Amino acid sequence: MITRVALGTVFMVATLMIVSFTAIDEPARMAQFESGYHGRSVEAGAALYANNCATCHGPDGKGIAGRAPAINAADLYNGTRFKEIGWSGTTHDYVHGAIAGGRPRASAAFADYPQRMPTWSREFGGPLRPDQVNNIVDFVMNWEETALLEVVAEKPSDFVAVGLDLKDPVLPKGDVAHGEKLTQTYGCVACHMNPDMNVAPGPGWPAKYYSGGVSIAERAATRFTAADYTGNATSAEEYLRESILQTNVYVVPPYVANIMPKIYGEQMAAQDLADVIAYLQTIK
Repeated sequence: MITRVALGTVFMVATLMIVSFTAIDEPARMAQFESGYHGRSVEAGAALYANNCATCHGPDGKGIAGRAPAINAADLYNGTRFKEIGWSGTTHDYVHGAIAGGRPRASAAFADYPQRMPTWSREFGGPLRPDQVNNIVDFVMNWEETALLEVVAEKPSDFVAVGLDLKDPVLPKGDVAHGEKLTQTYGCVACHMNPDMNVAPGPGWPAKYYSGGVSIAERAATRFTAADYTGNATSAEEYLRESILQTNVYVVPPYVANIMPKIYGEQMAAQDLADVIAYLQTIK
């Protein structure tokens, strides 16, 4: 009898300890689950967008003259567009409503676009399931951070954009610490420093975040000599420069084109680009 009581007490204490440890870890586990779920939603939304939305709004969301306005644009996310059309809700709800229910009436703010936004959700007679509509919304909202960068602090009067050439101008010596800060300012870390390599929109920079187990610095040193390489770089620095500026020249499988923003040739000065490249070459 005493033995049974003792064993029961031990099992009860063990059970309580297991439950307690599980409860303590639950917030972190749920956060990881939500991050993974959102990443998969964005990925699914990218494919749906390419098939259904890109013909009007453009493959990069920058709009097509006479057909549909830009949705990868700062004014959609900073509130400017909403003031013009009298919308008082959130950006997420606006994007969801426009995709799900369409826009049957012309907008005074976009009178130059004769075509009306069609209804996409089955709830309103469209062809897509509600979850697919949510995927597209997540994909469009994923542009927010980079779109807002287009109006980041005013450039100095002597600012000269680095442009798209791989050799001109010759880059100055890079500042690693400043380059690391710039990757945060430009939002690069959201895609390339994501520990969940299975859902990240872009290849991870550290070896531990990349499925091949090789860092961006090591990849850059040899990628331009690979048989399947389709770019124009002839050195590690040029490969990194090309990857940042000419984002669709060579897309590493299984990642897809038009996810990496094509704004950095206009947003960065030569020194900024040199700093970012210097930082990337230190990542292990």
